[in-house]
Amino acid sequence: MAGFAGKPAGAARHRQSRLAPPLRTRHCAHALLDWLTVEFMNRGWSIKQLHKLMITSEAYQMASAYTDAEDLEKDPQNQYLWRYRPQRLDAEIVRDGILRASGVINLAVGGTPVRPPLPETLIKSTIYNVWKNQDDGPGVWRRSLYVYRKRGMMFPMFEVFDMPDSNFSAGRRSVSTVPTQALTLINNDFVLKQAQLFADRVKKEAGDDPVKQIRLAYRIALTRPPDETELALATDLLGSHALVDLTHVLLNLSEFLYMR
Repeated sequence: MAGFAGKPAGAARHRQSRLAPPLRTRHCAHALLDWLTVEFMNRGWSIKQLHKLMITSEAYQMASAYTDAEDLEKDPQNQYLWRYRPQRLDAEIVRDGILRASGVINLAVGGTPVRPPLPETLIKSTIYNVWKNQDDGPGVWRRSLYVYRKRGMMFPMFEVFDMPDSNFSAGRRSVSTVPTQALTLINNDFVLKQAQLFADRVKKEAGDDPVKQIRLAYRIALTRPPDETELALATDLLGSHALVDLTHVLLNLSEFLYMR
């Protein structure tokens, strides 16, 4: 509820105070929290009903895009919440999104944790070699919920994308933008392999027609078709590069990594 109340945990309170919304907006947020509390009680304390109420609301379904430049001029920081604030996906969801795009995500429920393969040099640098690699394949392509958590060694991809350290409590996740995130998406063996599997999926489902391949790749990765400019650029790319280069590019787009 910290998002409604405007009181993040710990030191984050001080950092957010400089960016706090106007007093009127904070009062509205508290009023909304009170209203939701009453609705929660009136609906029989049903969490499902509360979730349904929230996600079917106009406020929840707002987009970050805008058409009126005057609105942006009046409130460039979106302090009055007139549009959605783009949010980067959590570390686990970034990995799950890549697996979903390639079509190989294992949605099995329950079972033991998995240990995706890591470089041996990294494993040997830790005490007691705490990470036992498994073969890279369907067995470890499970949702990130099932990736093994070890206090002495955080899964590198999760660490890069700001997953909290399990040694400490975290009331809210930090969100950074650093070069290592881009380098991970460009060079990481897991991402490269999934980009190839993504390309294989597109070719299998769309055939050999480049335009159909491009449209399908965009729809899978970004849930929308390409516009004319994007279609032209992608067509030029496929004229001199392999399909995997296009799928790799799509997995690196900010649109793929952000909810908008």
